Amino acid sequence: MPDQHSPINSKLRVLIVEDEFLVADYLCDLIEEAGHEVVAITPSGEQAVACLEQKVIDLAILDIKLKGKMTGIDVAASTRNGAIPHVFISGSGDPTTFKAAQQTEPLAFLQKPLDARRLRSILDQVAGGSRPNPTG
Repeated sequence: MPDQHSPINSKLRVLIVEDEFLVADYLCDLIEEAGHEVVAITPSGEQAVACLEQKVIDLAILDIKLKGKMTGIDVAASTRNGAIPHVFISGSGDPTTFKAAQQTEPLAFLQKPLDARRLRSILDQVAGGSRPNPTG
């Protein structure tokens, strides 16, 4: 895995892992409008893991339900050794899923439909070197 660096006060390199094209496109627009770089958009967990092994990523935004065998939670769990900060997005409010996701120590959870101001706040906090409140 490439060396990770501290994104303090810098442009974040963000990986979007989302299988719904319109949501991924919207996320991409929001991230770029906030002054950060989207290094890749992948629809599956398997592609996300491959991307994380090949590219330097400061933040991963992970949908929980993805195409393929892996979930966003699986992706986050596989990156814990690389300590890549991540944010979950989900349209589900299932408490069991939420509990499983919490075990990966995400920076935050975003519910669909996405709140653009909340995402911007999270990006600003991560770029500034602080950890957002996971629940809001």
